Amino acid sequence: MELRILGSIELWTGSSLADIGPARQRSILGALLVDPERPVPLESLVDRVWGDRAPAGVRNVVHTYVTRLRRALARASAEQPEPIGLVRSPAGYLVSMGTGAVDLVRFRRLLKSAQQKGLGDQERSKLLQQSLHMWRGDALSGMHSDWADRVRETLRQLHHEALSQWADAEIRLGRPGAVLPELRATLLTDPLSEQLCERLMLALYLEGRSVDALEYYQSMRRLIVKELGIDPSRRLQQLYERVLRGETADPTLSPERTGDAVGAGTHQVVALRSTPVALEMLPLDLPDFTGCERELDVIQRTLMRPIAAQPAAVQLIGGGGVGKTALAVRLGHRLQSAFPDGQLYAALRGSSARPADPHAVQGRLLRALGTDPDRIPADPDERTEVYRLALAGRQQLLTLDDAVDDEQVQPLLPGSGGTAVLITSRSRLSTPPGARVLQLGGLPHGHSVRLLARMLGPERLGREPAAAAAIARYCGGLPLALRAAAVRLNSRPHWSLGRYAERLSDETRRLDELAHSSLSVRDSFTASYNALPHDAREALRCLADLPVSEFDAHLACPVLGKDFATVEDVCEQLVEAHFLTVAEPDVADHPTRYRLDGLQRSFAYGLKTGRRSEAADTVQLSASRR
Repeated sequence: MELRILGSIELWTGSSLADIGPARQRSILGALLVDPERPVPLESLVDRVWGDRAPAGVRNVVHTYVTRLRRALARASAEQPEPIGLVRSPAGYLVSMGTGAVDLVRFRRLLKSAQQKGLGDQERSKLLQQSLHMWRGDALSGMHSDWADRVRETLRQLHHEALSQWADAEIRLGRPGAVLPELRATLLTDPLSEQLCERLMLALYLEGRSVDALEYYQSMRRLIVKELGIDPSRRLQQLYERVLRGETADPTLSPERTGDAVGAGTHQVVALRSTPVALEMLPLDLPDFTGCERELDVIQRTLMRPIAAQPAAVQLIGGGGVGKTALAVRLGHRLQSAFPDGQLYAALRGSSARPADPHAVQGRLLRALGTDPDRIPADPDERTEVYRLALAGRQQLLTLDDAVDDEQVQPLLPGSGGTAVLITSRSRLSTPPGARVLQLGGLPHGHSVRLLARMLGPERLGREPAAAAAIARYCGGLPLALRAAAVRLNSRPHWSLGRYAERLSDETRRLDELAHSSLSVRDSFTASYNALPHDAREALRCLADLPVSEFDAHLACPVLGKDFATVEDVCEQLVEAHFLTVAEPDVADHPTRYRLDGLQRSFAYGLKTGRRSEAADTVQLSASRR
């Protein structure tokens, strides 16, 4: 018997593939097999399989699938010495079987055996190759939920660890050419993996293909800069420099002999000292950054005053395009001298369709800090311990940019004072406890005009000051909108500011005008819109029908067709998502008054008229295929 989740979710009896039902039923089995020795409560099972898209009566649906799955497992294993069961206890559901029947369990056991000290490279390579052969594609293939995506990313990193260790063993055995096909194939699906890029460069270099190694580094660097906005890690840069200098490589040199080597496959070409260095991982500061002096001062004072053993922490909250990242980067550069051990930066991609896996981010930061990649545990809990130990005793600033939720942030927090933390997010988080929370709003009108002048030039604005003021007003103080407008105008130097202001005056086309290349207000808003629950998305579309921009829940009830409490709740969700603002707080018998205007109203109107971003269409198409 063999239960497989390192690819599609399957049950094999001998050489026969058993029928275990439709996709949702297989997903329930997959959710139980990721950690087969722990029962899964009903609520957790629903979250793992459906996420926030659970159907009505989902408990009954689960019971039906479990009953059918139990029968399918019993039927498939009827002739086996140990039939597979699906049992329910007060703690939850559990697949009853020998855990060695699950490919993920066997993979982890082989990986652990291969990491034993004193094991020869020939045996290590054999064990790692056996573990890698178990992979048939992305883990939990065919399972669609946020939980499955996170598990897939974690297991993908585990696969990369095994592949890297196998490549190291093969290189030490004098067979660098053997690892090239596997490394190239995996990098096609995960081109940002510096861990694998390093092994590929090294193998190419040892094969006498220095030019190919250098060219691959350059292509990797361009991709990292484009996708993440930062340079490759210091470790990878040092390897590039050593290949460029043509330093002698000794692939037989083992970690035990080097003492300061950074991985099981390291040698003199890539040996890095573990002496702490001041890391500077921040993206470039914007030369035309404007405003936010009060926020900068408040954050600076907070981060410079840790409380007891707790790290100083600030959450910078705001809607898409409001300038959270730019402010965080400006502050980091301003505080360089205050943090002598450097600046750590991680783009968490919380507003994207695929947020960064926190354990993968831990690995990246650990490697930047000089930790031996092969000493970075694959187990998430152990990796978190190593990560916090690496941060301990360092006086540095950790910037976690574009966080999605507490679950993503928690593993990345330091365990003690010394490392200050600055988090940017579109939603308020509950971690770290005691963090100072700042809400970032749009720029005042004067600062908006000043930013336009810095991007377009004072001469051009000086010729048409009234039109420049109108453009700033239509952009609603949103830095992303102002930058999109400036880039659009700079690409059309023959346009007058008056002509562009006239185009922006059409509310139905305003968001079309505020887009150029990767700068798009609509795409930024769409990311927040897609993260809303269904009823909140429906409410935003309907609120565009209100004839006034300011309203309370009573006024919105007829438009939304809901009772007062439900409408008030959904309006609060839209406030948290930065689509509505609070015009007047709740006072005595007067309910809270909300405001939908500016670019947010243009976006809501576009939802009613069918003007959607490419990102929204992609999400909708993806959902329709599930």
